[in-house]
Amino acid sequence: MIAVLVLLLIHACKETSIDQKAEAEKLMQLSKAWSQSVKGRNVEEMISYWADDAILMSPNEAAVVGIDSLRAMVQRSLQIPGFDIGWNPQEAYVSKSGDLGYVIIKNYMTMPVDTLGNTRTIFNKGVEIWKKQTDGSWKNVIDISNSDPSIKSID
Repeated sequence: MIAVLVLLLIHACKETSIDQKAEAEKLMQLSKAWSQSVKGRNVEEMISYWADDAILMSPNEAAVVGIDSLRAMVQRSLQIPGFDIGWNPQEAYVSKSGDLGYVIIKNYMTMPVDTLGNTRTIFNKGVEIWKKQTDGSWKNVIDISNSDPSIKSID
């Protein structure tokens, strides 16, 4: 009986080995796929990368909280003539526990500046915070960016 208890205790104390590098690469690929999903302009596909309680913090805007608010914001944005957004992940990191990670990104947003169809593109730097879900998938829980005039391209 004691031997069984010792084995159970040893097994319980043993840390689960997470391949942080492989998980970080998954986040890089997810971020790239998410950016590509914007090109298809499919709202449900675009918001599928966010958790239900996700928060988006964009420059000069109030935070957008929750999947319903995010869906409405995406729908409104896609109806703006000349609107475009995209990003490119730069690096990713996953915690030792394997349940949280982040991706550093460069992004751009193109918006109309007048009624003649002229647009302006703003470049930003940002961080996507991802959380592993109970089913093993990753969902974005916080997406934050701020303006960076030194960025001229997302490559």
